[in-house]
Amino acid sequence: MKIKKIILTSVVAAAAFAAVSCSSGDENLRVQSYGEGVKCTEGDCLKGSGKIVFPKGEEYTGEFNNNAIAGSGVMLWPNGAKYDGAYDANLRNGEGIYVYPNGDTYKGSYKNNKKDGKGEYRWKDGDVYNGDWKNGQQNGVGLYTWANGVVYDGEWKDGKLNGKGKLKWTDGSVLTGVFENNKLVSNQ
Repeated sequence: MKIKKIILTSVVAAAAFAAVSCSSGDENLRVQSYGEGVKCTEGDCLKGSGKIVFPKGEEYTGEFNNNAIAGSGVMLWPNGAKYDGAYDANLRNGEGIYVYPNGDTYKGSYKNNKKDGKGEYRWKDGDVYNGDWKNGQQNGVGLYTWANGVVYDGEWKDGKLNGKGKLKWTDGSVLTGVFENNKLVSNQ
C-alpha cells in the first residue's frame, strides 16, 4: 500500500508540474525566446508550427525549431511587405519570394537575410533582372531587361555593370564590350 501511495503521489506531482509548465508561464518562455513583447498566438512556437506576433506588428506563421524560426514560413510586415519561403536560425536562408511594399518582387535564394545565389528581381515599372546575387546585390552573371525592351547580358559587381557584357537595343543594334561601374570602358 505504501508503494502505491508513493507512486500515486509521484504521478500527481508530475501532473501538477506539467500543468504549470504548459500554462501562461510557458508562453513567457516562448516570448523570451524571440525577445521582449513577442507573442506566440497559435501552435508551438518553440519546436513545431505556429504563429508569432512582434511588437511592431510583424507576423510570422510557419515552422519553428530549437526556439527559432526555422523551416518554411510566411512573414508579413505592417507596411505590406511579405516573405514566403525558407528560414534558418530566424533568418531568410534558402529559396523564397519577397514582395516589397511598392510592388517589386524577388524570387530566389537567400543567405543570412540577403539575396544570394540565383534569383529574379522584378520592378513594378517592368524592369527584370535574372541572374547571380551575392550579399544582397547583383554579382556574377545576369540578364537585365528594361521595361522599354533594352537588354544587358553580362557580368555584374556590387549591383553595377562590371566586366564583359552585351547591350541590345530594341532596334536590333548590339554593343559588346567591357563595363566598369555602369560605364562602357572598351568595345569588343
